[in-house]
Amino acid sequence: METQDIDVRRDVRVLARDGVALSVNLFLPVTGGPFPVVLGTDPYRKDDWSAAWDLTLGTYLAQRGYAYCRLDVRGTGSSGGVALDEYTDAETTDGYDTVEWLAAQPWCTGAVGMWGISYGGFTALQVAALAPPHLRAIVPIQATDNRYTDDIHYIGGAMTVSELAQYAVSQVAMNALPPAAPDAVYDDALLDAWRARLGATPVWLFEQARQQRDGPYWRRGSIAPDYGRITAAMLGIGGWMDGYVDATLRLQARCTDAPRRAIVGPWVHGLPDSAYPAPNIDWLHEMVRWFDRWLRDIPSGADMEPALTWFHRNPTAPARYPARLNGAWRAVRRYDDRGAALLVLALDGGEVPGRGRLIAGQPASAGVDRYRHVPGAGARAGSLCWGAGHPPNGLADDLRAEDENGPIWTSEPLPEPIDILGRPMAVFHLSSSEPVAHLVVRLASVAPDGAVEQVCEGILNLTHRDADAEPAPLEPGRVYEVRVELRSAGYRFPEGYRIRLTAASSHWPVIWPSPGLAVFAIHRGPSTPSRLELPLAPLLDAPDAATPPAFRSEPPALREFGSEASSPLEWSNQPDGPEATVRTFEGATSTLPDGRSTLYVSEGLTMTASNEEPGTGLFANTCEYRLTADGGLVSVVASGRTEATADAFLMNLDLAVTLDGEPFFARRWDERIPRDLL
Repeated sequence: METQDIDVRRDVRVLARDGVALSVNLFLPVTGGPFPVVLGTDPYRKDDWSAAWDLTLGTYLAQRGYAYCRLDVRGTGSSGGVALDEYTDAETTDGYDTVEWLAAQPWCTGAVGMWGISYGGFTALQVAALAPPHLRAIVPIQATDNRYTDDIHYIGGAMTVSELAQYAVSQVAMNALPPAAPDAVYDDALLDAWRARLGATPVWLFEQARQQRDGPYWRRGSIAPDYGRITAAMLGIGGWMDGYVDATLRLQARCTDAPRRAIVGPWVHGLPDSAYPAPNIDWLHEMVRWFDRWLRDIPSGADMEPALTWFHRNPTAPARYPARLNGAWRAVRRYDDRGAALLVLALDGGEVPGRGRLIAGQPASAGVDRYRHVPGAGARAGSLCWGAGHPPNGLADDLRAEDENGPIWTSEPLPEPIDILGRPMAVFHLSSSEPVAHLVVRLASVAPDGAVEQVCEGILNLTHRDADAEPAPLEPGRVYEVRVELRSAGYRFPEGYRIRLTAASSHWPVIWPSPGLAVFAIHRGPSTPSRLELPLAPLLDAPDAATPPAFRSEPPALREFGSEASSPLEWSNQPDGPEATVRTFEGATSTLPDGRSTLYVSEGLTMTASNEEPGTGLFANTCEYRLTADGGLVSVVASGRTEATADAFLMNLDLAVTLDGEPFFARRWDERIPRDLL
C-alpha cells in the first residue's frame, strides 16, 4: 500500500538522446516546492525487486523536502532498449540526460544529486565524470573507480569464481523478467516487446571472461586514472570488509577538484545502518546532511567535518559472521593514500622450515622457504567471498586452519601497539616452477591465546607482476621481485600481540586456481630482502588528527513497505581430499508494496576445485525468480556452469522462462574461452 503523504508517479517516460524511452518512478513531497531531487539508477527492477526499498527511501526523502527519482537502466525493468553489458556508454549518457531532464521539471529547483550502493554507486561516479551542469553532489556507497582492479571480475589479474559467475548468471535471470504490466495484464504488445528483449540481451559473463587483461573494455566506466573529471561534491562511504574499500580511499585522496569526505566503517557489502559487523551508523542522516549543504545551501556542517573518518579496528575473536568488531572511530583533516610512514619488517628464517620470523631493525638471515601449489587453499578458513556480504557468504575464520598451505612469518610479541592505515605491501623475491602461478598473501594478528584474525589479504596473478595490460609468463626457476598490495586496513596490533604474514598459491573459491604443479621458493636475506611494509596510521596527536563526528548509531526511522520471508540458508564446506567443494543456498519471498504481488528469488551454488589436477574445477549455479501478480505467474530459471581445464573455461548457460505455467522463451549459450595466462 502506498503512503498518502507523498506523490508517487510511476512509469514516467524520459526520452534518451538516441530515442530510447527510459522508465522512472518519482516520489515527490505533496506540499511546498520546488524541490531538489535525488536520482538513483541501477538494473535491479524498480517495479518489483526494489519496489519496497524505493518507496521507503522516497518517503524518507520526501519527508525532508527532497524528490526522489528511481531509474531502471536501459534494457532492464520497464526501461526500453537492451542491456548489452554493464556500464555501457549509452547507459551513462542516459544518466546525464535524466539529470538534466529532472532539473528542467517545474517541481525541481534545478539542483540534482545522485546516490547508490554498488552498481548504483558506480553509476553515480560515471555520470558525475560526464559533469552534467545540474549535478551538484553524489553519495557513492561501496563503489569503485577502477573496474578491472577493484570489481567482482578480476583480483590482482586473477579471475574470480564465486563473484564473477554468480552475479552474471543471476543478472541473466533478473534481466529475463518482463517489464511491469499495468494491472498484471500481458497484452500482445508487451509480450512482443518482452520476447524481443529476451532474444537480444546477451550474457554479460562471456565478454567479461574474454577480457582477461586490463584495457579499453575496463576503462569504460572507470574513473581512474582521470580523477579530475569529478567535480560534484562527493561523500564516499566504504567498509573494511567490502571489496570496494580501496576505491573509497583512492577517490578521497585523488578527486582533488571535488569537495569531498569519506567514511569507512567495519561493514561487509551492505548499507551501513544494517550491514554486519557493528557498529552501524545512520547513513541516511549523513546523506541528507550532505545534500542539504550542496543541493540547498543549508549550513549543515557536513562540509566542515574531517576529510576521512574511519573505524579503527582492534582485535576481535575471528568468526564468519561477527556481530560487532572492537575498535573506535578516528578521523583526519587531510588524507592521502600515498606517502604514509612505513614500518618495514623483514622476512627471516625460523627453527622450523616454513615457520619464520618478521623482524625489524636487523638484517635477515639468508634462506629459502619452499612450498607447493594447493588449489583448494583458503577454503578451510570459511571465507567464501572476497566482498563478504550477507550470509551464507562470510569472513575468514581462525586462520590457523590454513597453516599447512604455505610459509608463515610471525613477529615477537609487540612491546607497544602498532596502528596501521592504508594498503600494506608484501615484497617477495620469488621463483616458480611453472610459467603461470598466483600468490595469495594474508596479514593477520595473533592473539596471546594463539587465535589468528585476518586483517587483510592480497592476491596477485604473478604473470601480472609488471602490468595488468601486458602480462608475461614467468621463467621457471628465475627469481623475481614481486610486490603484492593487500586490501586497505585501519587496525591496531596491541601490545603483546604478534604480526603474521602468510603466503599461499590460491584462495578457493575466490579465484580460479592456476594450472600446473607449481613449487615456489621465497628467497630472503641481505641480497633478496623479502619484507612486509606496513603504512602507519597518524598519531592521535598528529597535526592532521581530528575529532570524529558523533554519528547517530541507531537505525534511521523508516516507514517500511512490503515484507520478506527467507528460506533457511545452507552452507557446506568439504575442503579436504582430492577436491575442495563449497555449496551454498539462499532463498526469500518478498511481498511487494501493493500487498498482492510476490517475488521469490533463490540461488544455489556448487564450487569444486581439484587438488590433484591444478587448474581444473567446476562452478555451477541455478538462480530462480518467480513473480506473481493477480494470479499470474512469471517463472525464470537461469542455470550456469563453468568447467575449468588447464587451458580454457568451458561455459554454458540455460535460460527458461514460463508464463502462467506455459513455456514462453528458452535459450542455451555455450562458449569456450581460452585462459590467457590465468
